[in-house]
Amino acid sequence: SVTAAAADLGYTPSSVSQQLSTLERETGVVLFEKNGRGIRATDAGLLLAEHAEHVMRAVAEAEQALDDVRQGRTGRVRIMSFTSAGDSLLPAAVASLRRTHPGLHVATTIGETDQAMKMLRDNQLDLALVLEPYAKGHAPKDDLVRVHLLDDPYRAMLPQGHVLADGAAVELTDLAQEDWVAAMGGNGFCRDDTIDICRRAGFSPRFVAHAVEFPAAQAYVATGIGVGLVPELALGTVHEGVVIRPLRRAPESRHVWVVTRRAVARTPAVIATIEALTIATREHEERSAARPHAALAARA
Repeated sequence: SVTAAAADLGYTPSSVSQQLSTLERETGVVLFEKNGRGIRATDAGLLLAEHAEHVMRAVAEAEQALDDVRQGRTGRVRIMSFTSAGDSLLPAAVASLRRTHPGLHVATTIGETDQAMKMLRDNQLDLALVLEPYAKGHAPKDDLVRVHLLDDPYRAMLPQGHVLADGAAVELTDLAQEDWVAAMGGNGFCRDDTIDICRRAGFSPRFVAHAVEFPAAQAYVATGIGVGLVPELALGTVHEGVVIRPLRRAPESRHVWVVTRRAVARTPAVIATIEALTIATREHEERSAARPHAALAARA
């Protein structure tokens, strides 16, 4: 009955009657008919009730799905990283997110800083893991949100058996007369960094080989044909035949930042991804501190 329905719903009987009348007017069919002192649904009313059940279930599912996105439990984060961070920090962060946010899809890709920053501003990315020219505390105030992850120091790559391989740290000028190997990277920045660092030390490196990335550069050094520079972040695995040593008067480190747009900076998915990258960075630094060359650096 209308009275029983009103009591169950917490409405007045007249309010329920008005809703039923409105529903019949909007559908253009008779949905209810008298049945003794109460009413009963017509075939059209039963059909509408069946469909309404599906509609209400879909609405509830949509509300739950939106809440999952709102809370960061599901969704998608698009992130581009430069190569060495993409080989070290990013896999650990994605693995962590799969455990803590299994419904969150992290779409990763590799690219250099200029490309990543352009795609970020064009709304093709949500996060960019990049190398910036400024250290922590000196980021520009612009339309982007930046989180400093770490300063990535350079190390010397020496062939095993090199005269300087047994030392605690290497003076860069002691390598001035050596042949050099350089990693090119996606845009030559790695080679350019080597040239810039050596010139600041007072000499120009004489290159005898160029590799696409740092692991390949290690392979050249392992043959004994030359020496090179490698950032700590690219030392996930040290090639057999290569000795890694810190630099006594270390050049400026690479500055690693994760960058996002202000429009998405406070979304749960982006916050969770930055948190995972921060944890992965801390774990990387702990591993680096435990490496033999890091202990040598402390003594030097």
